[in-house]
Amino acid sequence: MATVRMAGGEITVGNVFCIGRNYAAHAVELGNAIETEEPMVFLKPTSSVLKVGEPLRLPAWSQDVHHEAELVLLIGRDARDIGPERA
Repeated sequence: MATVRMAGGEITVGNVFCIGRNYAAHAVELGNAIETEEPMVFLKPTSSVLKVGEPLRLPAWSQDVHHEAELVLLIGRDARDIGPERA
């Protein structure tokens, strides 16, 4: 399991949920069709989380590497069955 340091402590990362194809210009750049009104939801492994100072390792088997900026929301407590009014 990956951990992140926040507010002086370490928090274990359990799941990494991602939203894709929500930025139309990037989808077009990659040649991906935007087929629905809803964004694509997918998971990333916790090994994709890097600690501060860790090097970013690019895959040696590929020369087709794109850069992106990601916005991360860390929910530091159980967030199951939360209604829209409390989300």
